[in-house]
Amino acid sequence: MAKSKGNNRLSTNTFRIFRIGGYVSFLLLMIFDYFLYQLDVLPSKYLFLLLIVTLLVELFAIGAILFFKKPLKIAGFVVVIIFGLFSGIGIYYGYHANSFLNDSFRNSKLNSSATYYIIVPNDSNISSINDIDSTFSYLSGTYLIDQALISFQEKKNIQMTSYDDALTMFQDLKSHLILGALVDQTSYQLILEMKNEFVESDFKVIDSFEVQMEVENDTISNSSDKFQVYIGGNDFTNSLMDFNMIVTINTKSHRILFTSIPRDYYIPVFGYDGRRDTLSFMGARGIEVNRRSLADFLGMDLNYFMKLETKSLVGIVDQVGGITYCSDRSFTTTHATILDTYDDSKGNKLDVKKGCQKLNGIEALTVARERLAFPGGDRQRQKNCQQIIMAIFKQLISTNTITNYNNILSSLSDLYQTNIPREIITDLIKETIAGAEWDIENQSMDGSDSNNFVHLSNLRSYVMIPNPDSVEEAKIKMKDILDS
Repeated sequence: MAKSKGNNRLSTNTFRIFRIGGYVSFLLLMIFDYFLYQLDVLPSKYLFLLLIVTLLVELFAIGAILFFKKPLKIAGFVVVIIFGLFSGIGIYYGYHANSFLNDSFRNSKLNSSATYYIIVPNDSNISSINDIDSTFSYLSGTYLIDQALISFQEKKNIQMTSYDDALTMFQDLKSHLILGALVDQTSYQLILEMKNEFVESDFKVIDSFEVQMEVENDTISNSSDKFQVYIGGNDFTNSLMDFNMIVTINTKSHRILFTSIPRDYYIPVFGYDGRRDTLSFMGARGIEVNRRSLADFLGMDLNYFMKLETKSLVGIVDQVGGITYCSDRSFTTTHATILDTYDDSKGNKLDVKKGCQKLNGIEALTVARERLAFPGGDRQRQKNCQQIIMAIFKQLISTNTITNYNNILSSLSDLYQTNIPREIITDLIKETIAGAEWDIENQSMDGSDSNNFVHLSNLRSYVMIPNPDSVEEAKIKMKDILDS
């Protein structure tokens, strides 16, 4: 009998190991629970149920180690080991998810920046900013121009004269009617791309600098239940806003509406006394100009913005293992599968089949950029961008992303800038986890083809005149979502 009784006991060393294991497991569980609580993505009823159940099971397992005989001690030790492993894994993922949410949705401000060039004629004797000794010119109305003028004056305090029109300023610069000019990088690139009379060898950049400012949203929603987000996707070479969408969300009725707007929509520019330009060109002046211009045009609040970095689209698509894209027709892209250049002779074109196919990052970007291959032009491009964004998020919530967790979060952080508060995002996640079935709808605004002044200059190019009926129909639908 004594021998049998001894078999139900553990050696002192083994018992000490079991006990330490229990304490370590309990500590890991507490840390995991802390991160889970801080993450704030589980509905309250699920969160507290999970916390209570795991705590009770952990305490029972530790109690079995401390107070029961050998079989239950071993069972308790197995439980604490399992809990310890899962808690450790949970801490790892919880820490990185919490850090990601804090960094990505930490406030309602965005640090915007613009690069400015100091340009002179190519045959000028001026080779550096120190050689400037008389009046210089600048292009007024460009993004962050006030900050750029301050920075320039700190470098060289001389008299400045302004031009309202980029084309006229570059003509005068080429003809040596002005000494030199301060111009933003985007305006410089656009002039070179759009006017054959100018080539890069006509000018030389003697200096460049970056200016920044902190932008704060003035139309933050008073409700986390109903709000609208303006999404702008900038081109990878010159900050043109080639993708424009408004997302209308009602978390009470669980309805989401995606409204696509053509990049060449010709509407009044915020802050320019009714002067019109395309949404694409407005992007050179910062996403706030696009958001406020659209808000005024539609007569409704666009509470938040999200700026998508087109270049980073490649990385996130590759990190999630590619996306599925479906086309109702076969086509070959006019753009090549390349980055950082418009020179499509440097890469291969992409053949897209009718039906559904898997696209990697550079292929998804090439399809997102394409418009000339479709009868609908930019209208179809906006629809393709919608489909690509939805496909990315579908992949993000799939189970196969868990093994590539850190790389995906890193890619996401490079994909966008936003002023959406963290609590908005966590509330959406809670609703989804709680079983909400989202009713997702799509619509697009339309217009008529035309030609008019662009880039806030006397330069003419293609524009799309908004169709009043299309705009009104879109507004009614957005208001219906908000009021439902």
